[in-house]
Amino acid sequence: MLSEVLRLAWNALWERRGRTIGAIIGVVIAFTALSYALLLGQTFKDYTTRFFTSNFQTNVIYVTGAQFTDADVGILSTINGVETAIPIATARGSVRVAGITGQTPVTIYGVDPALLRQLLPPTALYDGQLVVGSNLILVGYYVAFDRSTGQQRVAVGSPVSLIIGRKSVTAVASGILATGSLGFIDTSRGVVMDLSAFRQITGISSYNVVVLYLKDSSLIDSVSNDVRANFPNVDVISPQAILQTINSYLTSFQLFLGLIAGVSTVITALWLYDTMSISVVQRTKEIGILRALGFKKRHVMLMFLTEALIIAGIGVLVGIALLIPLSQSGLPFMGNAGPQPPRAGFPRGFAGPQGSAFAITSLVLDPLLVAATAALVVAINLMGAFLPAYRAGRINIVSALRYE
Repeated sequence: MLSEVLRLAWNALWERRGRTIGAIIGVVIAFTALSYALLLGQTFKDYTTRFFTSNFQTNVIYVTGAQFTDADVGILSTINGVETAIPIATARGSVRVAGITGQTPVTIYGVDPALLRQLLPPTALYDGQLVVGSNLILVGYYVAFDRSTGQQRVAVGSPVSLIIGRKSVTAVASGILATGSLGFIDTSRGVVMDLSAFRQITGISSYNVVVLYLKDSSLIDSVSNDVRANFPNVDVISPQAILQTINSYLTSFQLFLGLIAGVSTVITALWLYDTMSISVVQRTKEIGILRALGFKKRHVMLMFLTEALIIAGIGVLVGIALLIPLSQSGLPFMGNAGPQPPRAGFPRGFAGPQGSAFAITSLVLDPLLVAATAALVVAINLMGAFLPAYRAGRINIVSALRYE
């Protein structure tokens, strides 16, 4: 009996192929729009997660909002779960290069040379060596290169005058930092120098920020609570917490896109309801004959629901086929696209801000998300067809046979 129901449902659909094809097209549009919207939101979330995990260390906490002493740093380093505490001192200053008129404003960072490589990864270095000393400094990318013209002003080994307040010292650039490196230190317009030399020229003995490296990223919440317990007025910043906040907003954005695209699914279900209602009226006599031949109410109802299922199933399959080429279309995301090819007249690596280059990525096809969307579209369309199917099963046999 079930095979006969399926055969009758299939034949009935293609006897009215115009409406059937129209309904299938509606399902294709609804499924593709809803899937694309949800996958777009998921791609944003996946890309953001990869962006943060590749540019930030997830086991790091930044403690700011106060002037920290060496004693404070000692307290922070003894908190359970903290592996290393790296203090950073900062001051405003400027750089003057021989032969170049004017001064370049910079933020100057004082860092312990022994902890520099832990604070700055190798990818943060554009050229030279990741080394600071009594007269060795690291200069930011746009300190070494003019941002508007691309002209190189400072090369590795070049002497520069570092000016802080009324004091001026001469130092040598041991390295040039790369743009696009994320963290507390500004690698674009910053200068990193030895902490002892920083104290001598500035007279500053306190720190503006302490970077805590944890033994495990799962300890972020407990360490943050301990930091606040010891220093109630400080700000505790965690890249992982920032990522969680951003992802919560992106989840809301994904749901918003899904709700907008879901309107087409509801419209398709209403379309199918109308199509099935008309079909029930037109096939009233056929239903009476089927009932007279032994078909039960549930078989008639199942036949119409099977028709709706076939329409939704074909529409979903066609939609999946369309999603594959659509997923390969380029999507622009703001991110670090890596080293840029040189332009004519520009120094190596200069092609605009490296950290703001557009990385093109394809849509992430999540099989579970696609399957869930397909199930949702099919379910909504079956709901749209349920009432006409129920009415078809309740038609009186005698009245149906007399229907003209």
